[in-house]
Amino acid sequence: MKTVRRLYFYAVSLISLEVVLWGLIGLVRSILNPTIVGSSASRLAQALSLILVGVPVFLIHWSTAQRNSRESMEEHSSGIRAFFLYASLAFTLFPVVQNGFRLVNQLILTILKMSPQLTMLNRGQNWSDNLVAIVMNGIIAYYFIRIVGKDWETVNPDDELSNKRRIYRYAWVIYSLVMVVAGIQQILQYIITPYQSTVKFSNTVLFSNSITLLLVGAPLYYFSWQTAQKSLVETRERTSLMRLGLLYVLSLAGVITVLSSGGIVLKNILEIVLGYKTTLYNFLNNIKIPLSLGISLGGVWAYFGYWLNQSITKVPDAPRRSGLKRFYFYILSAIGLVATFIGVSLLLTFIIDSLLGISEWSTSLRPGLASALAVVLVSLPLWWLTWKPMQQEALRDDDNGDHARRSLMRRIYLFAVLFACVIGGMIATGSSLYIILRKLLGDNPFNFLQTLLNDLQLLILFILVGYYHGITLRNDGRKAAETLEKLHADYSVLLFDPGSSETIQAIRLELEKQLPKLNTSIHLVEQPLAGISPESFRAVLMPGNLAIDPPKAISKWLAGFEGTKIVTATLVENWEWIGVETISAEKTAKKAAQLLRQLAEGQEINRQPGPSGWLIAFYIILGLILTPMLISIIANLF
Repeated sequence: MKTVRRLYFYAVSLISLEVVLWGLIGLVRSILNPTIVGSSASRLAQALSLILVGVPVFLIHWSTAQRNSRESMEEHSSGIRAFFLYASLAFTLFPVVQNGFRLVNQLILTILKMSPQLTMLNRGQNWSDNLVAIVMNGIIAYYFIRIVGKDWETVNPDDELSNKRRIYRYAWVIYSLVMVVAGIQQILQYIITPYQSTVKFSNTVLFSNSITLLLVGAPLYYFSWQTAQKSLVETRERTSLMRLGLLYVLSLAGVITVLSSGGIVLKNILEIVLGYKTTLYNFLNNIKIPLSLGISLGGVWAYFGYWLNQSITKVPDAPRRSGLKRFYFYILSAIGLVATFIGVSLLLTFIIDSLLGISEWSTSLRPGLASALAVVLVSLPLWWLTWKPMQQEALRDDDNGDHARRSLMRRIYLFAVLFACVIGGMIATGSSLYIILRKLLGDNPFNFLQTLLNDLQLLILFILVGYYHGITLRNDGRKAAETLEKLHADYSVLLFDPGSSETIQAIRLELEKQLPKLNTSIHLVEQPLAGISPESFRAVLMPGNLAIDPPKAISKWLAGFEGTKIVTATLVENWEWIGVETISAEKTAKKAAQLLRQLAEGQEINRQPGPSGWLIAFYIILGLILTPMLISIIANLF
């Protein structure tokens, strides 16, 4: 109930704040333009209506929210309030930047003797309109900056305010970085484009836009990134999944863009090498966008790849550190493998078309060969340079090699390739049979031999790739099984059995089923412990009632035991377990077996409620989806 009420007050406050703010902006703009006729009168009426409606609504709801915040620390530290504060800052500071951007753009166009109305944003507004928006938004932003500052003095920094601040900071990093990259890309495009009088006008506009993007975006990026970097003195910021996910996304986005752009540039070069006649202007005009994108995003790849490596290196846990590196390498390996497969397929298609003699060299064969060679030359090194270290790591006979073979990311990668090869092979086989059956049934398919050979070459490629990865997966499984059996046999566990515990009996059966090689011993509580040395065992397991009130002999024995003590949650009279889930004996047995497996195999015990690795993956995948969308939206605005 409190959450719903809180959401209502802050949502209405945020909406009414924007209504009042833009009403005031419209009012001041109308005052500066005193002619109350036509559209001016309409704008004044609109501004007054927004103010008259928005002011009482905002004052009522915001004052209520502030009063509740002062009276209750729960309200004061709520995530909804934190979101409202940083959303208010974003909704006021973002227009400040946008209007400032237009003023700078207008000034540069004036210096270049171009029309100020050619600005990238907010065309149709004059400089006074932008100044009014900057001043009014700045006043509201200053007010909420003071509110946020006061909240930070009283709220625990580990609370929701810290999480929302992190989102706010990195939103500015991404926004300003897009401006900087767009500015560098456009100025490189301007430099690469050869001079021609027919495109002088558009090139001048492109130059003014790029300079504006850099003049506004570079200081903003420097400030926002340095703010994020300085916050790394706090442990929670260094270990933030959001930061790590952002570094992954930016690095991978840079890699993908560089490879795609490099492939396009290389294709144009190979076409010339293969005899295509063109002018220097046409050549540069064809490669100016991919080349400028590749160079600018290459800088993003190098810079954020460096910080990603630094962040991974500082992870204290060695298995998790290795897992984060594998995640990056396997994604790049998958990209390289898919692109290499496509390139080799295009190369085989070129060979088939050449042998059949059904295509023209200048119209089809030459561009096809250039495309195939460009894709292979760009993607094959990527696949080899990322797959080779992962394979070498997995072939090692030490603990690192064992962890690498059993890593979740490697198994996902191998099974995903196998899945794609099986499905792709089925499709290629089905397509081949379809065209053969049509031929046998009297139909005469168009380009029968060409289509059949292309289907067969795809089938062969799927078989070869699937066979290689299938053999790799089988070898991993064989070596992992041998290693695990040895680890299980070397790990000794003692189960204290009260004799009537249903849970302990279930655990015994589960261990026999899941971990038959585990060195397990069972001790009945009523029997003496003479001859059973604590040094002989790596872990002990007992029910909760025994751990709460153990017999004197067991208590003394446990005092000398330095291994892992595992306690199962059991109901005990007058004892209530906080934070412990009451589950059935079967589920408890499965969890105990899983825990003992992790201990025996030297895995990290994750005590958090959720798998953080999957959360990182979610951030990365979501970022890879949203980043092109964000770039596209900003490009359309610009």
